[in-house]
Amino acid sequence: MSRRIRTTAAQSAAPRTVHVPRQRGRQAPQVIVVVSEEPTLTARATAATGRWLWRHRRSWAPTGLAVLLLAVSGIVHLFAPWAAFIAAPAGALPLAFWGWKAKTSEVQTRTASAWRTALAILALAALAWFCLALWSGPASPALMGLWTLTALAAQVIWLIGRRSTATKPTTTEETS
Repeated sequence: MSRRIRTTAAQSAAPRTVHVPRQRGRQAPQVIVVVSEEPTLTARATAATGRWLWRHRRSWAPTGLAVLLLAVSGIVHLFAPWAAFIAAPAGALPLAFWGWKAKTSEVQTRTASAWRTALAILALAALAWFCLALWSGPASPALMGLWTLTALAAQVIWLIGRRSTATKPTTTEETS
């Protein structure tokens, strides 16, 4: 028998077991080496993406909410497309809230007014999309385009808002 080592490997997803055969003339016990399975490139990329998303989960909250809303609207559309008629009156809520805040707030800066208007329009678009998706299904091309634009706008507004509020220094002179 030659001096090279012949190995046999058990095929499984768990750690691989390598059996080293006994050498002739020796009475030593059989050697078993356990080698951990190296993760595939797909598994490594998935794990890295998951770690990155977990670290930045607050920054990606609007996108996660949009994906959740897409899935919920698809499921509800399958079982009860008539639910769109129940959800349709909710479409007026952002405009009503925007008008009420504009009327009741005494001091209103131009920036605050612009933010309120942008958020009201975004909420109106999201609720209108939700009602239409409940009725006709979220997978139609026009609704997927509207969903993409609304999710992108929400994500951009979220990131801009987080950056502008995170970088403003608060001093005691401004608060008093």
